[in-house]
Amino acid sequence: MYGSIRNLSEMKKIVNILAKVFLLFFFVALGCGVYFLHIRIGRIENSLQNESQKTISERFVELDSENSLTNEVDEVETVDVCGTECKKEIAKLVAEATENLSEAKTTTIVQAPVISTQTSYISLGTSVTTTSADWVDVDDSAIYIDLVNDYGVGAKVSWEVSLKVAHGNGKAFARLYDATNNIAVDYGELSTIDNVDFEQVSSGNLPFWRGRNLYKIQIKSLNSFEVTCSGGKLKVVY
Repeated sequence: MYGSIRNLSEMKKIVNILAKVFLLFFFVALGCGVYFLHIRIGRIENSLQNESQKTISERFVELDSENSLTNEVDEVETVDVCGTECKKEIAKLVAEATENLSEAKTTTIVQAPVISTQTSYISLGTSVTTTSADWVDVDDSAIYIDLVNDYGVGAKVSWEVSLKVAHGNGKAFARLYDATNNIAVDYGELSTIDNVDFEQVSSGNLPFWRGRNLYKIQIKSLNSFEVTCSGGKLKVVY
């Protein structure tokens, strides 16, 4: 009886050992299977990647082939198919178009009409001498003028006179005076200094008042030395 129990206990130990050995082999086999499966998956991924790269390379080759074909077609399309007569006709049309363009660009220059002007001189008295330091009239220089009505709206008037100072010492003055309105004409005063001989001096355009006014020359000496005026005259441009 005791022997049977002992044998049964030994059998259980053997079974447990065998079970443990089986489990050990099972897990080892499982690990090896997982390992080899991982390797297999890696190889598959590398294969797929290589295949994809190959496909892309092939696509680039195809695109390059298409571009080459397009270039060849372009070269074929640029072949000159225009003969001698065709070129002559084109040259004729270009020449006609250029001629028409030149005619269109031609501008006619119209010259403005030349407006002629006239100049009149009006004498203002004879020679007069004075030593007065105040303005004195040159009586024989008086003259009536209506600039607009006598010469037109666009008429311009200026005046000139010759002045000298005795012994070349001093200063002589002359001015144009509007006796009708009792005013000196603006910008109408002239002068010379230390000239023993006559010097001709002249004004710019003068602003005459409207209407028929009496104009005369007035002269004076700066420091009572003898001064002389001569050859006074108006210049009217119209």
